[in-house]
Amino acid sequence: MAKYQNKIKYLFYWIIIFIVSGSMIVYGISKPIQFQSFKDAVNVNVSEGHRLMWTFYSYSLAYPVIIGICEIAGGVSLLFSRTRIFGCVLLTIVLSNIIIQDYIYQITALQSAIYYQTLILILLIFDYKKVQEIAAKLFSSNNSNKNIALIILAFLVAILAKYLEAKINYY
Repeated sequence: MAKYQNKIKYLFYWIIIFIVSGSMIVYGISKPIQFQSFKDAVNVNVSEGHRLMWTFYSYSLAYPVIIGICEIAGGVSLLFSRTRIFGCVLLTIVLSNIIIQDYIYQITALQSAIYYQTLILILLIFDYKKVQEIAAKLFSSNNSNKNIALIILAFLVAILAKYLEAKINYY
């Protein structure tokens, strides 16, 4: 019985990977086309928020292209075990931005973004041990006591740099 449960979990895991990866790659590729012109910004069938956001995204092709590249990179990263957690984190950043914008500007695609983010969270639950290892490495304090003087020096130099930046920008 446990043998079949493991196979079903494995199958479910890969179905989620292919759904999210394929969708993000397609969304990423279509981003430059989706926001190519202002014509949809004046569509009377969409909300004022939708028109505002569409106009914003259509103003410059660079922003949608950057988002598209991140979606493609995240989607491709999900396909490989070594980069899957990175893909989940990258897509979480992108999707969080999209979810916030869709919610604030009342975009109908909000449910889709939440759906993909939920699937990514499920992937992270499947890979809980990897996530735990990465978190342990990120938040370990092996050399922090040895380098405290350097950290203090870096902080003081950063304060001085911000002070000089403010002085330069003021004049």
